[in-house]
Amino acid sequence: MKINNLKKEIVIVLALIFILSNCASVLGIQKSIGFEETGSEAQSITLEFFFSYPTVVVDGENIWVYVNESDLNMMIPDQPILPVNLTVLEFEFGTEIIAVEYEHSTPEIINLTGKLACASKPIYDDMLDYSSKNIMETSVYENPDPFPSDWISHHTGGGLSHGEHRTFLVNRVYPVRYYPDDNQLRFIQNITVNISYIEPVEPILEDINVYDMLILAPSKFKRYLQPLVCYKNTMGVKTRLVELKEVYERMFWYGRDEAEKIKYFIKNAVEYWGVTHVLLVGGIRGQTSSWNMPVRYSHVVPPEEQEYAEQSFISDLYYADIYDGSGAFSSWDSNHDNIFAVWNETYRDEMDLYPDVYLGRLPCRNVREVKIMVKKIINYEKDKCDDAWFKNLLLVAGDSYNDFNQFNEGELISEKAIEYMPGFTPVKVYASQQDINRRTVNKAMNKGSGFAYFCGHGNPKSWTTHFPPNGSEWVTGYELRDMMFLRNRGKLPIVVVGGCHNGQFDVTLRNIIKGILEDGLHYFSIKPGNIGEFWYSEWVPNCWAWWLTSKIGGGAIATISNTGLGTHGEDDSDNNSIADYLEVLDGWLELRFLQLYGEENYDILGENHGETLTGYLQRFLGNEAKMDVKMVQQWELFGDPSLKIGGYE
Repeated sequence: MKINNLKKEIVIVLALIFILSNCASVLGIQKSIGFEETGSEAQSITLEFFFSYPTVVVDGENIWVYVNESDLNMMIPDQPILPVNLTVLEFEFGTEIIAVEYEHSTPEIINLTGKLACASKPIYDDMLDYSSKNIMETSVYENPDPFPSDWISHHTGGGLSHGEHRTFLVNRVYPVRYYPDDNQLRFIQNITVNISYIEPVEPILEDINVYDMLILAPSKFKRYLQPLVCYKNTMGVKTRLVELKEVYERMFWYGRDEAEKIKYFIKNAVEYWGVTHVLLVGGIRGQTSSWNMPVRYSHVVPPEEQEYAEQSFISDLYYADIYDGSGAFSSWDSNHDNIFAVWNETYRDEMDLYPDVYLGRLPCRNVREVKIMVKKIINYEKDKCDDAWFKNLLLVAGDSYNDFNQFNEGELISEKAIEYMPGFTPVKVYASQQDINRRTVNKAMNKGSGFAYFCGHGNPKSWTTHFPPNGSEWVTGYELRDMMFLRNRGKLPIVVVGGCHNGQFDVTLRNIIKGILEDGLHYFSIKPGNIGEFWYSEWVPNCWAWWLTSKIGGGAIATISNTGLGTHGEDDSDNNSIADYLEVLDGWLELRFLQLYGEENYDILGENHGETLTGYLQRFLGNEAKMDVKMVQQWELFGDPSLKIGGYE
């Protein structure tokens, strides 16, 4: 009886816990949750929603609709913009969602005098110029089917929630639907959603804690990583270093290639050791095409949302996404064709995407880089960082695009970052105030900062942006060669980079030639120039983000950047007086990462990175946009996932 009562209490607690998506407001919403047992195993949760009458705003040829109780505006490129109410439920890991059913009030018809506004296509971060209006294509207006297709939608997933494995159910309610053929909205005042589910009979994962962190590396790095292992264990982070040859031997019967064997080994480490953090050490071998630590390439291709169809890009999220929501292995290759993470016009692989471990990589190409990073991590963590420099927030930004509303996007989002980092002193290197170049950036970085945020355009060798007011004249920018003159020594920031390909750590002479043949010069170049200039300037020894992180005598302690083509929102599609640049895609990821530390006081690097990805998926994955999948897959952490931000007291 005691055991049954305890189980029932746990279930009630789980049923009562629901989390609105990150940044969603709970003011003014009436939402209640009920619990009942529907049998010996099946249980249910009831959600009730009450919505106020919509506000319809007409501005010229566009119409927008708002509902006070919505948590976000759904902005799918070239689709109507509509309010969404979002609820995230967390269940015991491996819980099966049997059914999601609903009843709602009689829809009220709202006749429109024009066409509902649609979301603009995103802006890709190596564009030279872009401007548009949010006008839907004629085919969308003439569609006889309502949008969205139902009053609710949902998806499930499995991953970590601040260190605990959970099954997530993300429920989206659409209080208003659009009937473009009739030029009408239909609104429901209330809706009741009933969720039936079955918890696993036995826990899928045992509550064990043999190790906190697993480090995987080739044998030649083992000796040089041992001081880091010893240090981490001394600081209470129980750490195990395993050589790749041991991984391949143990996983002899598992995995079709080395990358999948590594993923299965991480799965075993989670199940038998309780590992929550994984550090991959190794990258490409010198300027060759072989790897001392394998990578997996994603093949999510959203050509309608990006400048060109980038056929593949590195995704270490593959290693972190171990399970789906039911606890089954997430292979990213559901049709077993040995091409992973495919989503194109003809096929879509099943991918859970939620991180099951907090994972980072040090893509070291040689022993020298390993020794540099081990020393940097230990020296950074062993004492609390001095607030005299750590409490600086470096912001490097300008006018990203020549957009329709003439926003100064990079500086706008930087100002929002300041709001999310209370207690930090902003150090601004803004294009509205000065050129952004070797001198201005290095001078600011040499002062030291806990965090640095570059928001603009990039490629593997450089980062840059535009001068305002029209986002068309380039600043000088900040390149790999400029980092040679950087002298910030031990005052190392965590750097967040908005831009394309700054984290593309497979750059070698061989791969550059391959990239040009496949995708043209824009594969690496964001500034026009002749072929001679391209070959002289774009052949780089490593990518921008890793070059900065692995710099000896300064640089960064960690960097987060895109391995592929970055993308930001454009203009203000939903007419809410906030630039889409801040609300969706890369912009949302970048701000949320800073917010987790600055406002919510989470101070473990990998956890903040992983929880940012989880929050993004919960907020946006329901849009069914390839771009949202690509966003989380390419957002790479170069750093120690167990790093204590700011060091230990």
